[in-house]
Amino acid sequence: MKAKLGNEEANKALAQQAALLDLSRDCILVRSLDDRVTFWNRSAEELYGWSAAEALGQAPHTLLQTQFSMPLAEIRSCLEGAGMWEGELIHTTRDGRVVVMASRWSLQRDSQGTPLAILESDTEVTERKYAEEALRLAREQLELRVQARTAELAAANEALVESQDRFRQMAENIPEVFWFSNPAMTHIIYVSPAYQEIWGRTCQSLYENPGTWFEAIHPEDRPRVRQIFKKPIPEAGYEHSYRVVRPEGTVRWVVDRGVPVLDNAGRFHRLVGVVRDISDRKLLEQETLTISEREQRRIGQDLHDDLCQQLVGIEFISKALQQQLESRPEAARAGDIAQLIRDAINHTRRLARGLAPFELEAEGLMEGLRDLAARTSAIFRIGCSFHCPAPVLVQDVAAATHLYRIAQEAVANGIKHGQAKRVEIGLAADGAAITMTVKDNGVGLSTNPPKAPGMGLRIMQYRTDMIGGAFVIQDDPRGGTTIICTVPRTSREPARPPAP
Repeated sequence: MKAKLGNEEANKALAQQAALLDLSRDCILVRSLDDRVTFWNRSAEELYGWSAAEALGQAPHTLLQTQFSMPLAEIRSCLEGAGMWEGELIHTTRDGRVVVMASRWSLQRDSQGTPLAILESDTEVTERKYAEEALRLAREQLELRVQARTAELAAANEALVESQDRFRQMAENIPEVFWFSNPAMTHIIYVSPAYQEIWGRTCQSLYENPGTWFEAIHPEDRPRVRQIFKKPIPEAGYEHSYRVVRPEGTVRWVVDRGVPVLDNAGRFHRLVGVVRDISDRKLLEQETLTISEREQRRIGQDLHDDLCQQLVGIEFISKALQQQLESRPEAARAGDIAQLIRDAINHTRRLARGLAPFELEAEGLMEGLRDLAARTSAIFRIGCSFHCPAPVLVQDVAAATHLYRIAQEAVANGIKHGQAKRVEIGLAADGAAITMTVKDNGVGLSTNPPKAPGMGLRIMQYRTDMIGGAFVIQDDPRGGTTIICTVPRTSREPARPPAP
């Protein structure tokens, strides 16, 4: 009877730990020594296409048509000798897609050192092989769902302790940070060793002082992160990104996702989360935006300085021809040509203003927003105004460009989706921050809620993150939407990750 209870507790603990491994973006599978699947996590289901029920008991590399980077016999020899093997594998998914995986195999042993199973953790690196897929894969959001309930660690018996040891062996082979805490995050129950790689601090220091987690967050991001935890954690969990400042001063971008775990009585019992280093992705996205903005500005300048000047010359020639043909019927056609060219010049200048919205001086943002309001009024025949009670000088060209593009997107959303007839753009500053608002009198989000976050909202949020700001959308019950973007006066670009 006692043995049966011990097995039940061990199985319960293994189920809980398996659910935690479902948080990982990596594909994680456990194979028996005779090469049969005994565990197949949610990411493996999503990427490879076979459910856990279908995969259990299968030979995984037969199922996935695995192509090995070296002879399998050599891989097994390395695994048996060192207890671990790392390399690249090529798998074929259920729908026929070929994916390249960075694979890590770890030989799992019991307390007596006897081999029990093989843990395989696969990270898709197809983007490194196919650069055009990198940004799309980088922007995919990891869906986190935790269904298991966590029992009190203090009540664990010998079987539970053994299963926790096996879980730690698995967690140490995954590059993401797994952590458990009490609901208030004043006590860290467990944090995986990957914390040391990202935060640059020991796990022991976090156990001793949980507050160091927040103290390491970049000062510009800290108020925003603290604000998230001032509110009740929603049942579906939370997700946010921020910067971590390591002791030597380097900065890492991370995405932090967590979910509440309820006890048998339905009370908030534990907070469970996973943190992933996205510094490389942030750097790639920032470089992509920078290149895009630079190319838009160059095209805008070319349109204004080159094409417009050529059109002006053609207009001058057309008018001269009209004068020469003044007494002939063809004179009217020459005048029509001149007018069409004048219309083309005006249209080209408007295009140029959209691509290169303002000059690169400190007051350029004010001029750009004022021009945006004027052009919006003229093109869409609505009331659009710009209010700036006192001059707001933005020295950071990147910050000014991001703010302008956010305003541009917000105005477009208000007109297109909100059916607004009036839009007000505001810009103000105090000693520490710059605040830009875009308010419209449209139908509002409560009247016309989006089925899913649109690309425009995601881009505005992303641009705000890139300059260390806070982005808020307020829906007026009486109608209309207000978008508020607040950024520090000395916002910084995301730092490159430290060199290996």
